[in-house]
Amino acid sequence: MNKWIYAILFTGLLAISTSPVIARLLPLVPAAVIAFWRMTFASTMLWGYSSIRPQKSITPKNIGLVLAAGFLLAMHFIFWFGALKLTSIANTTVLGIVAPGFTLLFERLWYNRRLSWITITALLIILVGGIIVQGDDLGRASGAGLGNIMAIISAVFLGSVFIIGAEVRKTTPVITYTRMVYTVSAVVLLVSSLILDNPLFGYSINNYFWLFMLGLIPTLIGHTAFSYSVKFVSPTVIAALPLGEPIIASYLAWLLFAERVPFYVVGGGLIIFIGLIILIMNKQSE
Repeated sequence: MNKWIYAILFTGLLAISTSPVIARLLPLVPAAVIAFWRMTFASTMLWGYSSIRPQKSITPKNIGLVLAAGFLLAMHFIFWFGALKLTSIANTTVLGIVAPGFTLLFERLWYNRRLSWITITALLIILVGGIIVQGDDLGRASGAGLGNIMAIISAVFLGSVFIIGAEVRKTTPVITYTRMVYTVSAVVLLVSSLILDNPLFGYSINNYFWLFMLGLIPTLIGHTAFSYSVKFVSPTVIAALPLGEPIIASYLAWLLFAERVPFYVVGGGLIIFIGLIILIMNKQSE
């Protein structure tokens, strides 16, 4: 089973790594609208599959958790796509992978687990790496600096989703869970788009094609792979799997958009990577 789980997780990693690249092809579409169509297409495909192969319903005790997960996922995407419009793909993906640090803190609060000195050290290393990645933008509340902050906030929301998913998936099939989470997220994003006065229609056919691809590849394949695996693997480990995303996404960004990765982002990313590896290894040995 473990071999299959990690194969699924690796497939999910490749799939989610396409997300920032596809989003770069949608410069005229607001962040909340990108997220709305991504969730709408993904949830529609899952409900279509469910009409052919009926799935179990969400149990009453999990309804509140699923609603919370859907809301938090919507907030993750708003901040993540917002960050991508303000800062580079490298910065967005590097800072976005600090989610394991937050899942560990949430596990501490949720399950009342004590943090070892190794864990605290790893979290401090991750913090230092995050500060280095921000470089000259540290402390700025506009432009790339704001984008970096938004990327970190998006990681907080994603870490929360993984924690909830680990709880719900104990008794809920993956299709049942993801179709509801994506649907709730789509509704929240619809309301957010209306509040922000962002138009949902009127874009080119090419834009809608890439919005569909966002729903299919990084969402239906990528995030669903993680949601499936969280039943068998620690949510902290799941949140750490996207460690490879900055490498894949940054390479694609360089190849397609000629986006260069500054030295301090590489250095800070390496420090974050080291901190996360320590965190995961310590977690696995507990």
